[in-house]
Amino acid sequence: MPTEKTRIGPILTQDDGLRVRETYLRLDPRTDLYIKEKWRPGDTPLPPSVLLHGAGMDGAGYDVPVDDVSLLDALARAGSRAYAFDFRGHGRSSRVEDGTAVTVETSITDTLAILDFVAEVTGREQVVLVGESFGSIVAPVAAERVPERVAGLALLGLIYRTTGADLDEALAELARVPGGYAFTTEEEWPELYIPSASPAVTAWHQAHFGTAYAYPVGPYLGVGQLPHLRRPERIRSHVLVVTGELDPYATVADTDAFLAAVSGAASTRHLRQEGVGHLPYVERQARAVQDAIIGLLKQVS
Repeated sequence: MPTEKTRIGPILTQDDGLRVRETYLRLDPRTDLYIKEKWRPGDTPLPPSVLLHGAGMDGAGYDVPVDDVSLLDALARAGSRAYAFDFRGHGRSSRVEDGTAVTVETSITDTLAILDFVAEVTGREQVVLVGESFGSIVAPVAAERVPERVAGLALLGLIYRTTGADLDEALAELARVPGGYAFTTEEEWPELYIPSASPAVTAWHQAHFGTAYAYPVGPYLGVGQLPHLRRPERIRSHVLVVTGELDPYATVADTDAFLAAVSGAASTRHLRQEGVGHLPYVERQARAVQDAIIGLLKQVS
């Protein structure tokens, strides 16, 4: 339920006719969550979709304004009222004093607050959660906690039990970062995360999440406590997992283990893409990812 301190912006119209609105959702006196909301005018027959971003990023990554890779736009055009928000400590949401205090648990709290906001706006209690990387850790736990609220899960670059790379040294280094905030250099983006993205998409990510972008290290430290699911059989939703062959973190073994663990899921599907890295929704097969998520929305509607 939005409080009186929540700031809901005006409804604007994009050039393509989609409606867009920005909100700062007040959770407590020190925490506002930034939300971007898009929908097509008139009927929105598909369930609302809520997009959870990866660590070291924010919700803007779901709305990249080049090469038609905006997942937020694609879902809104298809008839879903689509929401991308920034976890606390990220993007335009409230910063926290110590970046190690941003955890899986705080991010679940953020997600559940967004679900309440979406229900208040749309009148619909059930949503499809789309989680990328760290978001793919948070989304299933949210679905485990409130299975009646989550009709579908779309998990991109899934991180579940282990990872495809040895991260112990990197995590130990992040734990020592002063203030709990670190930086990603522009040069890391193409090689590590989006090896098959177009030059324009790569340039956008380098500009948005480059050297000047400080991110909290707490979500990365949460990788050391995997898996965060405690009762995966409680998940009743339809489940879609999308991973890339070149992703150093999302492995086939992890995906198989996750899909076996969610034994109560209504249905499961794994879309494995050749020549794609950790952010399949902005890489060279982005349209196939959009279509798969739209198919999931139609399946649960």
